[in-house]
Amino acid sequence: MKLPTMQALVLIEELGSIRAAAQSMSLTQPALTAAIQQLEAELKAPLLVRSKKGVTFTHFGQAFLRHAKLMVAQSRRAQDEMAQLRGHWEGTIKMAISPAIGLGLLPQALRQFTLQHPEVKVHCRDGLYPSIAPVIRDGTLDFALTPVHRVDLESDLVAEPLYTSQVVIVSGVSHPLSRAVRLAQLKDCAWVLSSPSRGPGAVIEEAFQNLGLGMPRVTMLCESFLALPAVVAASDQWMTTMPRILFENSPFKDQLCIVPIEDTLPSPLICTVRRHDLPLTPAAMQLVGWIQHFALKRL
Repeated sequence: MKLPTMQALVLIEELGSIRAAAQSMSLTQPALTAAIQQLEAELKAPLLVRSKKGVTFTHFGQAFLRHAKLMVAQSRRAQDEMAQLRGHWEGTIKMAISPAIGLGLLPQALRQFTLQHPEVKVHCRDGLYPSIAPVIRDGTLDFALTPVHRVDLESDLVAEPLYTSQVVIVSGVSHPLSRAVRLAQLKDCAWVLSSPSRGPGAVIEEAFQNLGLGMPRVTMLCESFLALPAVVAASDQWMTTMPRILFENSPFKDQLCIVPIEDTLPSPLICTVRRHDLPLTPAAMQLVGWIQHFALKRL
């Protein structure tokens, strides 16, 4: 099994056709088709089904694709790491980040990192654990920077702590309880949460339960961290929770306020999540280090 053929299968899934994959690899379509047919002969199983509508992966193909993605990812990381250890800072970092990191920390970290290593490419996407776990597991992404509940972590992944996130309760400036100091005062409030069981949304649920207040009255779920501040700012009826970093970088900050609750709120742990058998490359470690540096400066 040849690595270029593995790369071709990954590209076929990404681009949707053998022709597009061949063009991306500077190959002719017949040459790539022949390479795939040779691989199918070695495996004694059909990997692709070709039709007028395009190409799809068979059951065998889907199973083999998982291995191909991992082989391609391992090869890329090995080449990047060897180059970086020789002092040639090049290669690609593929990561997912929480929205709060993307808005509040990544711009500063990337500015410093790219000044030092302009030849290293960074591919970044939004993502939170556990929804991001499959693409870390198959090697599509190198790692994710995300809140993690240790008890939920799968055995093939490792979570390395970076910092604790400060979560605050936020309302519109005209909310009648915007100056409340006790969570008990907010017992009957209407809440807009990104998720009631993950991330900042889980903070208010846990805080209520710790004080014997039951469950918060969640009237809306808003999974967009960009839309969440806008939704709360537009009404004097809702409250929400969000990382302080997200609040400080919101374009709606002037229409919002932090509710000065004196009760203790849980602090989610932000971790680097990766496969346990695929350590970060030197370049990835430096970028993560810059993100951690700017996060700790804010604490």
